[in-house]
Amino acid sequence: MIRTDDIRSLTDFRQHAAEHLARLAESGGVEVLTVNGEAKGVVMSPKTFDELAEKALQAEITEKIKRGMEQAKAGQLVDSEEAFREIANKHGLKFDR
Repeated sequence: MIRTDDIRSLTDFRQHAAEHLARLAESGGVEVLTVNGEAKGVVMSPKTFDELAEKALQAEITEKIKRGMEQAKAGQLVDSEEAFREIANKHGLKFDR
């Protein structure tokens, strides 16, 4: 959640970048950078970025699993041999079985 004290001007960030980065590293928070009062960017610590990226990846994987389960319930399954053959053909590989 972004709080109003997480909103900083780009000018202030540029003038005090080391302080901002140290605060972000300690808090694990984010800062929204503004230009003329309009949000123009977001800054966060590498640890916070990694955690966010991991959560996004987990959400993507979960969604794919849900979609696959729905397809299975709907009877939209593909034989594994057929799937491997399609993949091999797509990549110009030989699939003997």
